[in-house]
Amino acid sequence: MGAPSYLLVGKGNDRFLRSASHGAGRARSRFNMSRKGVDKTDSALELTGVDCITWREERRIEEAPTPYKPIQPVIDVQVETQIVGVVAKMNPVLTFKA
Repeated sequence: MGAPSYLLVGKGNDRFLRSASHGAGRARSRFNMSRKGVDKTDSALELTGVDCITWREERRIEEAPTPYKPIQPVIDVQVETQIVGVVAKMNPVLTFKA
């Protein structure tokens, strides 16, 4: 929600089975984010400056930027090892979570 997205082109690297990572993964589970006691303020969830439209408030909390690992190191490694090439880096303007 708060991190950039990348448009990548695969390099067809057989060493990596012509495959690439689609993200960095989560550092905290959705369940953990929905538990009582978790700070759910916009600043704690890193939602400041992020427009998020959702029908269910728990989706906003579960998918906030905070529980996700940073994507940049994943992109850097895949570019360095010639798995992918970066075509474009896009910053989110709006997020919709159903």
